[in-house]
Amino acid sequence: MSKKICLLAGFDKKNIVQDYVIYLARKLSKLSDVYYFADAKMNAKELEKLKPYTKYAASAQHKGYDFGSWQILINHIGWEKIMTYDEMIICNDSIYGPMSNMEDIFDYMELRDYDFWGLTENYNSNYHLDSYFMVFKNDILKSEKFHEFWNNIIPSSNRKMYESILTPFLTELGFSGNSYIKNYKKEDQLSYPMQLLKFNRMPFIRVKTLSEPDKNLKEPLFNIDKKIKRISDYDTQMIVNHLKNEESFLGFGVPYFALKSSKNLKQKFSHWFLR
Repeated sequence: MSKKICLLAGFDKKNIVQDYVIYLARKLSKLSDVYYFADAKMNAKELEKLKPYTKYAASAQHKGYDFGSWQILINHIGWEKIMTYDEMIICNDSIYGPMSNMEDIFDYMELRDYDFWGLTENYNSNYHLDSYFMVFKNDILKSEKFHEFWNNIIPSSNRKMYESILTPFLTELGFSGNSYIKNYKKEDQLSYPMQLLKFNRMPFIRVKTLSEPDKNLKEPLFNIDKKIKRISDYDTQMIVNHLKNEESFLGFGVPYFALKSSKNLKQKFSHWFLR
């Protein structure tokens, strides 16, 4: 089995290491050496939650989003050490999971012998692999141009800028890359979480797919938790605990129906009083 290092980028507006993030780190630690950095002000007590599963865990506000956190971790670890690994994973905490066996996915992609790969692909603005989970082989880790890419990361108001240029950048250098799940319809694949989980064994569900379902979900929200439980042993209560304070999240099952009805009534009354 190849030796892997994982750079896990975090963010939480309440400066909390959420339960789902601890679970994510625990699962990733079974595959790799995990290093965590959050664009947040987390105290030592919060970061201590990750200690059993990480080689390093820290935080500081830097406004560089995920790529800024990955850059900080790279500078902390150093390329000399990173190049001793067979593969480097970059991952962030914008996903719930894993809900399927990650080792099976690595075995599947290993047979295809790509220099880099991601779980899903994106055609927004240009073709690129989604950066919430990407893997780079050792040949890329030894590339001076790849090192320069990370050296040149600067804070930007466009949080997707570096994601959109990373795939074409590596391709132009002659490296081969692809996605685990193909996006033949060239749409937002992550808007169909249960379809991906059921038919593709997709390990993750994007957080904003469930936190903002009106914008980002193209499947019924009502019983997604039950569907997850039928396919996976993932504890959906971690999702509820994380999103329960989000106004746009209406829960699952009966709570979803009750809150949806209440929200609709409030909108109707508000509209009536403003007439």
